[in-house]
Amino acid sequence: MEKYFKEDEAFNLRLIVIYTSDVQSAEAILETDCFTLRTEQAFLSHIDGEATYREIQGKLQSGIPLADDDLMRLVILPLTVPGTEGKQSMLERIVDLAEQIPDERQRIFTLSGVVVASDKFINREYLDQIRRRINMTQLGQLYEKEKIEYGNQKAREKVLEIAKSLLEDGTEIVRIMRATGLTEEELLNLQNELLTV
Repeated sequence: MEKYFKEDEAFNLRLIVIYTSDVQSAEAILETDCFTLRTEQAFLSHIDGEATYREIQGKLQSGIPLADDDLMRLVILPLTVPGTEGKQSMLERIVDLAEQIPDERQRIFTLSGVVVASDKFINREYLDQIRRRINMTQLGQLYEKEKIEYGNQKAREKVLEIAKSLLEDGTEIVRIMRATGLTEEELLNLQNELLTV
């Protein structure tokens, strides 16, 4: 703070305290002998968690893309419910809802964010389940990518095999190009390989 105060005489420090739904009110000013601290307060108990949940659920069911603000509201939603059990229950509902988010990055952001925001009350076994879901999602992406690459490689091998067979039969290069989608250069290289074997 001293650094900022020296550089800018008009320096203002804002302290915002966010209270979970378990706190309904708190003193905004803390006075001691040497300083007075005034905080801005945000009470999550003032957020209607059920209405927010239904709104975001409706967007997902309607195919409306979620905005960043929607994702952040999902992340803090468990904190809008009083009591550990209520928070855990809302957390589980949000994790299930997050599974419906079509955008992979948004889904992982929501799952990761809700884990961080809920760290103080989350059931540890459930936390491990969420982490596995995140890892499986990322693993699934990698698996799908590898499957596509493997399929493309196999398809290319099959096309090259057909092209070789057509070249050996004396089919014109132009006709092979039309049939296989290979370029003239690729076919000439393939023809040279056949001649050197």
